[in-house]
Amino acid sequence: MTKTVKELADELNVSRQYVQKVISKLPATKKPKKVQHSYQIDNRVEAYIRDFMGISDDIEATGDNQNCTSDSNSDSNKYENALLSQIDNLKLQVKQKDFQLENMQKLLDQSQQLQLMAENKIKQLENKMTGEQDKKESAEEPVQTSNVDNTVAKAERGFWSRLFKW
Repeated sequence: MTKTVKELADELNVSRQYVQKVISKLPATKKPKKVQHSYQIDNRVEAYIRDFMGISDDIEATGDNQNCTSDSNSDSNKYENALLSQIDNLKLQVKQKDFQLENMQKLLDQSQQLQLMAENKIKQLENKMTGEQDKKESAEEPVQTSNVDNTVAKAERGFWSRLFKW
């Protein structure tokens, strides 16, 4: 007795595409015959497909088809629910990681802005310091060149008066 891919898929409670995929993975010697663009699956090939899928033929030989299908339905429902919960869990983890990445990006941007501001302030202070030194040097040069007595008077002043420029 031969079956089509759809009949076998319905019997095994799997999709037609899954049966096609299993057939494509079978060795060439175990693949079913193709007649008019559709596979004709005989008992031998069906056994190979079931074996590949991990489904046993022994249960159906006992005549308990209804128990087998209800057990396989409940098992497949359990697996489906487990997979769906796993998918939901993974989606939640991805959302959390995306949120963490956004926060890290914001913190990195803030850190870079603070670093830039600090560098700008340091440059401004250095510019002020060099500007003040230039002013001091330019102010002291005319006094020294114009009046020798003033330089001698400054040298005679004490440490504190020179420090506070009294």
